[in-house]
This record gives sequence, C-alpha cells and structure tokens, in this order.
Amino acid sequence: MTAWPENPKINASAECLRAAADLLGFELEHQTRLGYLHQLRMDAYHAQHVRKGAPRIGPVFALNGLYMFLERGSGNLDVRTAHGIMANSFSDWPELAAPADVGSLTVSDVLAAGGPGEVERAMLDWAAQVWQAWPDSDRELVRRLTIKLVPERYFRR
Repeated sequence: MTAWPENPKINASAECLRAAADLLGFELEHQTRLGYLHQLRMDAYHAQHVRKGAPRIGPVFALNGLYMFLERGSGNLDVRTAHGIMANSFSDWPELAAPADVGSLTVSDVLAAGGPGEVERAMLDWAAQVWQAWPDSDRELVRRLTIKLVPERYFRR
C-alpha cells in the first residue's frame, strides 16, 4: 500500500485525509440517504482544517456553507451557487483564523458512527459543532456577508 500524500492546502494529517476520503466513499455508497449532506461534509471538514496563510476565501466559504445549511436550510446546489455568486461579486475577503478548538468530533468519528442513519446523525452533529466552535464575531461576519451578497431565493428558511 502506498502512503497517503500530505495536502499542503489544508491543515490535515495524511490519516485525516484518508478518513475524509473513506467518508466520501461511504457517502457515495449510501447516496440516497447521505447525498444531501455532501456540501455540508466538505464545509465542515474545511472549516475544521483551516491552514494559517491559506487563501482568505477558503474559511469564509466553509463557514458560509455551514451557515446556509444549518441556519437557513439551504442544500448542496444552493450553497454551491452562493459560492459562485460570492466569488464573482466580492474580493475583499476577511482574514479568519481558525479557533484553537474546532470541535471534538472529527471526520473519523463520523466515519466510525455505524450505518447510514448513524453516520447521517453524526455528520449533522459534527457540522453543528464545527460551526459553533468558530467565534461569534466570525459567524456573524459570515452571516452578514452572505446576506449582502447572496439573493434571498437561495435561503430555504
């Protein structure tokens, strides 16, 4: 077996990257049940693995996805559309530094949760925990920026 390569774009170990890939595989095997969480899984992972010095747009997009899903009820396509709208209409991204504690649940915990129903619940809990781990000021900044840039029709609540 070859070693899993490091990824310099995010703050994650090779083992963590492997667990993320395994969770993606599990999601694909259970697409009917878990497919609606695809973007949420990606945003939770990236919000939990912000690398110091990474492009400023990354943490904003990860938090935007968590906000839109968890607080506004937006799904995969709405979040991806919002990312496109934001990327094409704004460039002065704030610099957000990941908090020291980005939640105790990890991608490995989600993967180890059990069957599709348990993984679904664990993924929702993980995403909520990561969102809540970020400072109130950062979450509020992302809320305001999203509301300013993204048309309301992409918010489901």
